[in-house]
Amino acid sequence: MKVKVVGIDLDGTITPYTFFNPDIPLPWWLFYLLAPLDFVSRPRKSVVEKMRLMVAQGYQFKVFTRRPQQFSRFTERRLTAHHVPFVRVFCVGIGRGANERKLKAIKEEKVDVFVDSSKAHCEFMKRNLINAVTSLEEIF
Repeated sequence: MKVKVVGIDLDGTITPYTFFNPDIPLPWWLFYLLAPLDFVSRPRKSVVEKMRLMVAQGYQFKVFTRRPQQFSRFTERRLTAHHVPFVRVFCVGIGRGANERKLKAIKEEKVDVFVDSSKAHCEFMKRNLINAVTSLEEIF
């Protein structure tokens, strides 16, 4: 059986909150001020449970986020601490072009389907030939 690679958005999809706005051109280091919010924000239990069920069925998760690249290790540790199953985290950075950088990473990683709770982001992915859905229930 071929492993199905699922790309999934982090903020607003795995977690209930979106802290990182890709369209605000702020210096990356300002996001250190938001890091404490990440400690009180827990991933959605229902999403993590669904991800675990899917991993048991042969799915693999790659997390894509617009967080600054300097947050990669921090983000990986937070996901691991909350027992979120993932293979790798891709922090594509903030500011203009974030959607395009995210799209490029998704294509390079040969993701079978991408999950993002934002309908607008899913439409952007679909316009660029990426199979995108707004919830894991649409896959499994």
